[in-house]
Amino acid sequence: MQRKLYVFLFALTLISFIPQSHAQRGKSEFAFGYGRFSLYQFANLPPYNTSTGTFSLTYRYYVSPVVTLGMSFGYERISNWADFISFIPEVTVRYLDTKNNHATRVRLYGSFGYGLTLLNDLHTGPGKVDESGAKPYGFQVTPIGIRIGRQFAGFMEIGAGYKGIFHGGIALRVPRHLHHREQDVEAH
Repeated sequence: MQRKLYVFLFALTLISFIPQSHAQRGKSEFAFGYGRFSLYQFANLPPYNTSTGTFSLTYRYYVSPVVTLGMSFGYERISNWADFISFIPEVTVRYLDTKNNHATRVRLYGSFGYGLTLLNDLHTGPGKVDESGAKPYGFQVTPIGIRIGRQFAGFMEIGAGYKGIFHGGIALRVPRHLHHREQDVEAH
């Protein structure tokens, strides 16, 4: 009985994401960000000032006006431990949008990502175990994200994971590919 309920709820969730409008579908977005207080900093223990913070580059594809799928790349150096390079697939879900109500567009969203982190141990030598390698513990959970702007926007996120507790930056949304526009013109 529980299994059927879970399947039903999962199917209902998928149906709720079927786009009502195709206005955003097919668009892409690139985001450049910087974050502080990552999970790696806290795993390292004090002093926390040995971190560069996390620099990130994210690509997102709008599968609907509400949902994006993407890939994020992050880099952080903790000078008394290691370099961390993260490759994280992520999903973003918008839960508020002022697109039609205001001149300045404000979007609230949440996201989740999980993937691989490549660790490069900076302090190896006799008597020390080299921790270098691919680790399956790269993740980011962002329950609160705010994006202000339309095609070009700024964003700020609060969450936990490889990007940090506080993460912000700029984003650029790219319209659908040129060949889609050519097909639309030919159809009319």
